[in-house]
Amino acid sequence: MGTDLKAFYFHKDLLAGLSDEMRYYVYNETKESQNIMSMEMGHVSPDTMRRFMEFCYSGDYLYASGAGNDFDDPQKDKDATAATSLLETHAKLYFFADMFNIVSLKELSANKIIALTPFFGKLEDRADALAIIALMEYVLNSTLDTAGTPDKLVRFLARYAGFFIVELGGYPEFHTVLATSAGTDFFKVFCRWVKAGDGKPPWADAE
Repeated sequence: MGTDLKAFYFHKDLLAGLSDEMRYYVYNETKESQNIMSMEMGHVSPDTMRRFMEFCYSGDYLYASGAGNDFDDPQKDKDATAATSLLETHAKLYFFADMFNIVSLKELSANKIIALTPFFGKLEDRADALAIIALMEYVLNSTLDTAGTPDKLVRFLARYAGFFIVELGGYPEFHTVLATSAGTDFFKVFCRWVKAGDGKPPWADAE
């Protein structure tokens, strides 16, 4: 997995049971050699695959490699991991899950992002604001804008942007995100949220 082709070993039936899409990939896109099934995913980083493996066998994954299990405060992990990397860690798992329609992992990783955002406070810290903006950019560059209900994470981040429009509005990077998202679900939800002027934080009733 990843550009360094690091190997990870899974039980084939465990992977196949995650979703119909993963089942198809396991049984139709794998290479068999000496009774071992090989799946090449050069586009997936070893870090993402390591967390995916942990999810497969435990139903959850840690915030950082080698970290303990006690995470009452998600920002404890920021001592070891930059804010941007921490948010993108969850986002990468979210879109890996989306790629193979692994609903439980997609829900878990989205909820981890949503649970983390309140700890960034009112974005007084420039690093926190830029981390959120970087997450928005990553998410928008990684999702397809499709007809119907907007992606859950896209919808949440659009509402978050609307709620913190004053704080984020001072960053040119945020204006770039808005400019490149014009006409997308993100931009539409963002505009509706700003127009409504709802004072309730988006994580209070994240859908």
